[in-house]
Amino acid sequence: MAFNLRGGLLRNLIGIGVAIAIGLGWWGFSTFKEKADAPDVGECVTVSGTTTDADVEEAECGGDDVLYKVTADDGDCDLESEVNYTVEVNGSDAVDLCLFWEVEPGDCIKEGTTSDEKVDCATNKGTTVAKVVSVEDSADAKCASKQEFAFANKKRDVTVCITPNV
Repeated sequence: MAFNLRGGLLRNLIGIGVAIAIGLGWWGFSTFKEKADAPDVGECVTVSGTTTDADVEEAECGGDDVLYKVTADDGDCDLESEVNYTVEVNGSDAVDLCLFWEVEPGDCIKEGTTSDEKVDCATNKGTTVAKVVSVEDSADAKCASKQEFAFANKKRDVTVCITPNV
């Protein structure tokens, strides 16, 4: 009888251990799934759609069509310089991404009605196309020329100096 009691106790302990492992696994999955499919802070993205129904896809930084880098995923954006996009993750959970330009001197950006996009500077001239002159590591940086506009991001402490691509 003692042998069966130990065997039953062992089976019960294994059953409890399996139940605990399943419970912890489910908790971990439900806790961390919210941001599992959303781009991480620091990753570059391409964006299409609208600000409330965006299609955001991860992309390699420095690409010709990549304009934005994720600067935050909690919606705490610099409202004057960052774009806030709500991304649906796993069919229902929403993540509020803050996006700021991922640009280098010489890049051109065309202002759009729903979003901006990188464009070829040589074939896109005009007042709605801005050319990046410099990127400064300070939100208080001054641009070198009076013809340049300082596009400052105070939360991320960076300034992008732009001028019309005419």
